[in-house]
Amino acid sequence: MRRAILLFMLGIFCTALSTAAISVYLFHDVDRDEIGRWNEAFAGLCAESVLFTLAVCGGVAILTFAGRHFFHLKDCSPRAKLGLFLGIGVTILQYPWDFAGRTAFAKFADVSLSLYMTVAIALCSIVIVRDNFMQMKLRELSAASSGRS
Repeated sequence: MRRAILLFMLGIFCTALSTAAISVYLFHDVDRDEIGRWNEAFAGLCAESVLFTLAVCGGVAILTFAGRHFFHLKDCSPRAKLGLFLGIGVTILQYPWDFAGRTAFAKFADVSLSLYMTVAIALCSIVIVRDNFMQMKLRELSAASSGRS
């Protein structure tokens, strides 16, 4: 379980740094007061990436551990690659969501990002707990079929 959460964190953080570099240096998507000061803008986005990673991973870890306890899924773990791909997906989808939120609803950009983080935490937790449940079922089927032979 810890490995899946750590790979989830790694996927978010590495993808967030890559996305920050692309948005600053390639698209020049920065605040008006940071135009021309690309390194400072990138440093600010790196700090935001760390906070985003800690917030999302912390929420997912808490909800996943609670779900595992609630559904009695202690003996099996979800696939570690799933955590990595979820982390990459969460971060890749965050940039277009944030860009669209800033473009369409400039006054509610912070609310849009908060909504995204809440939905991302809930959906990632559900996917990880569901995969954990499926791994438990596969383990039970494997044990039942090896017991019959």
